[in-house]
Amino acid sequence: MKNFAGLLKKEWMLYRAWLFSGIFIGIMLSIIVPYLIRRFSGEFTMENQLPFFFSILVLMLGVFFSVLQYLISIRNDLRIKEIWLHSTSSIAQLVGVKIVFSLIGYAIFNFIFVSIAIYNIKEEIIGNFAQIFLLIMLVVSLIVIFQLMMFVIVLLFFAFNLQMKHLFGNFSVVITMFTFFFSLNLWFKFTESKLYDNIFHHIGIPLTGLEPFFPKSQTMNLSWGTMYIVDEVATFILVAVLFIIATKWFEKVVLR
Repeated sequence: MKNFAGLLKKEWMLYRAWLFSGIFIGIMLSIIVPYLIRRFSGEFTMENQLPFFFSILVLMLGVFFSVLQYLISIRNDLRIKEIWLHSTSSIAQLVGVKIVFSLIGYAIFNFIFVSIAIYNIKEEIIGNFAQIFLLIMLVVSLIVIFQLMMFVIVLLFFAFNLQMKHLFGNFSVVITMFTFFFSLNLWFKFTESKLYDNIFHHIGIPLTGLEPFFPKSQTMNLSWGTMYIVDEVATFILVAVLFIIATKWFEKVVLR
């Protein structure tokens, strides 16, 4: 545990500037830019929605920014192979600490800008402070889960790219991109198929019971839908298995 904390502190020292820069740029985009547009554009039909839309844009860019920082962190360490070869920690721990750092750092980032986004549409929300806070935490949690899956997928295809580079040189980038988008297309087709529903959509729990704990919108009716336990457990197992495969493959490529 102490070793993991030391690695986490090292990531903080090396890449905290990414987080602070992201927050600064996000504030500029979500607060300053909309203000300047309203200030100098005169009549603008969507000026009330501008801060909200820019806050959503910042959150979308934040996902990309976090993945980029995570990928650069791995690439920088690859240039000094001794970090991987002579560390007392396993490859899974070395990569895992990068994922944990990115998730914690960008959870803070997401909390800030989800809060700003919701504040910008406060007139359209009916709810008390506790309900709004729960909504913020729910959105942040969903983004963090999505980022975790992205980190694992990026690691898997990064290891695949290194393997292809050993075989095909610079052409590996083309092969990796084609394989990524082909796999993504197959996955989306599978999740939308009847087969997926028949396998994973079991033990459904309606989420309508959560409605009293969250604020309501004056402009739209939100449908909470159903959570399928089999689907959620399978997703968790899939991410865990992909992480194990990715780290083992990455270890094999690094130590080659």
